[in-house]
Formats: sequence, structure tokens, C-alpha cells
Amino acid sequence: MTPERFRKDRYLRAAGYNFYVWAVVNVLVTWPLFAALAGAPWPVWPAILFPVGCIATGIFLAVLNDNRVEKMCGTPDPQPLVEAGVIWGPVFLIGIVLTVVLSVRGPVAYVQPVWLLLVGCAYLTWGNFGVREFQWLGYFLVAAGAIAGFFVSPSAASWMLPSPRALAIWVICMGLLWVPFGAYINRKYLYGPTA
Repeated sequence: MTPERFRKDRYLRAAGYNFYVWAVVNVLVTWPLFAALAGAPWPVWPAILFPVGCIATGIFLAVLNDNRVEKMCGTPDPQPLVEAGVIWGPVFLIGIVLTVVLSVRGPVAYVQPVWLLLVGCAYLTWGNFGVREFQWLGYFLVAAGAIAGFFVSPSAASWMLPSPRALAIWVICMGLLWVPFGAYINRKYLYGPTA
């Protein structure tokens, strides 16, 4: 993948900036979960609406990033390298369904490992079409999801509480590490040298 091709793809071009946005969202959505682990669970509706509000804000900021990059790089090509919705649509649908099922039936502790596996699989698939770094990220997130899953021990914890270790892996892998990864993607592709 060349920087020129990256800058012309409507789904890729704002990816670096969007990694910053989603890093913050991915950390913030854990706030009610850490509160529950600390013995001070949020009331049901705020605990549900807070993550939904974080995700909606993340989508809004991603649209702003897309507009910002369009002003920097011009109009994208009409045909993207890969139609990203084909990859991300099923991932989000399956992730939401499994989150609801695990939240209602338990064990809740598997929600973060499942999302790590799903997001990792999406990046692994997307990376197969040209952005090698997305493949690396995908493999890393799948490995992190597997490790987080092995750290879950529902018999030792409450069936309806998250796993502290899985949450820590989530915060590191889907939050803290996405900021330098987004900076790397921006530096290499968005601000990379032109031919």
C-alpha cells in the first residue's frame, strides 16, 4: 500500500486519526465496569446509556475526521480498496448480539475477550487487502483476546461482573496502544512521502 493510494481510499485515509478517537472511547466505556468491580455499580440506565453515548460521540468524531482529511487530501476515489462495511458490519452485529447475550445470561467476563477477537479478526481481514500494519494489529488483538479469555475464571468471580484482567488487557490493547499505532499510520501513510 502506497501513501498515495492510502490517501485516496475513503475508509483508510482518516484511520490514523480515528485510532485516537476509538482509543479514548474504548477506555471510557470501561468506566461503569470498573465501578461495578469496585463495588459501586452504576444504576442500570446510566450504565447502558453511557457506552451508547460514547460510541455515538466516537462515530460523530470519526465523521469530523473524515471531513478534515478530505480538506487535506482532496476528494477520495469513488471505488475504495475494500468496502469496509462488508468487514465491519458483521463484526459489530455479532459483537452486539454476544454482548447482550453474555450480559443477560453471563458470564459477562467474556465480553472483552470476544470483542478483542472480533475486532482483531476484522483488522486481520482488512489488512489482507493491502495495509500490512492492520494485519499485525489483527494478529495482536486476536492473541490478546485469547489471553484475556484464558484469564477469565467465572467460578472465582461473580457471573455478572467483568474480569479485572480482561478489562486491563482491553484498556491496554484497545486503548493505550491505539494512540501510538494511529500516530504510526498517520506518519507512514497520511503524511508519508509522495512518489
